[in-house]
Amino acid sequence: MARRAQEIKMIIIQVEHLKNITTAIFVAVFCAVIFVTTQSANSQSENFRVKSHLVFDKKFSGKTFVIDGDSLKVAGNEVRLFGIDAPEYSQNCFDAKNNEYACGHASVAFTRKLASEKIVECVYAEKDKYDRYLGKCSVDGVSINEELVKNGMAVIYNFTESDERMDALEISAKEQKLGIWQGAFQLPKEYRKAHPRH
Repeated sequence: MARRAQEIKMIIIQVEHLKNITTAIFVAVFCAVIFVTTQSANSQSENFRVKSHLVFDKKFSGKTFVIDGDSLKVAGNEVRLFGIDAPEYSQNCFDAKNNEYACGHASVAFTRKLASEKIVECVYAEKDKYDRYLGKCSVDGVSINEELVKNGMAVIYNFTESDERMDALEISAKEQKLGIWQGAFQLPKEYRKAHPRH
């Protein structure tokens, strides 16, 4: 009888030991999964900025006509300012006092003051689906693309087309509540979806 009790006791110890091993394995596997997931998330966030493949190695310059906040006609070439998105001409936003105003008109006026009738130089990579040059343009050495974002007259179009400098300019405009950042507004691309052109 004592021997039988001893055997039962040994079995209980072995079961407990197996439980501990199973628990230890489970904890180890769980920790490994968490570690891999965290590393994967970190690496994805670090590498999320998949830079544009575009190379801006062609250029032209000339007298400029401003089409809208982010589009120009330079020496007869239609240019879409690369990497940014200005409010549409008919778009309204809200100011700091929650009053509606024509932010699209304000953006166009800003771009006109900056570039209209001036000699603008643009570097470009290719044309978009609307046959416009995707360009980074400047006037008197000042980047038009950057000035629009810096003054809250445009937002970064998407993350892959920006860089650290453009990100910093947008963050600064947002913190200072400049332009469209002074109040509520709809992202231009969302406005276009809600108001498709016919």
